[in-house]
Amino acid sequence: MNKKITHCCDLMGLFLEDIRIPIQYSPVYREYSIPLLYKGKITALQRIFYCPWCNIKLPTSLRADWFNILEQEYNLDDPWDLEQEKLVPEEFKTDEWWISRSL
Repeated sequence: MNKKITHCCDLMGLFLEDIRIPIQYSPVYREYSIPLLYKGKITALQRIFYCPWCNIKLPTSLRADWFNILEQEYNLDDPWDLEQEKLVPEEFKTDEWWISRSL
């Protein structure tokens, strides 16, 4: 299923698809960020809270919810651990987990 993600404005959607523009969207966490580079490699991400083009407040990040639900519902206290990572349900690897919960 190929669904179209709707962002705050057409420019945000356009620039997210342009590899020349250093801005990213993580559908898993519902976060927008600017990658910070060192010697051509991403070393950190700077989250952004407002759209740089239309100034609309961006949606709240769901990163904490992602970890909390995995711990509460699946008893995964460190889902990035190599063993626990194998147990993370597929829906948590996309935006499906928060869409299905209406978050």
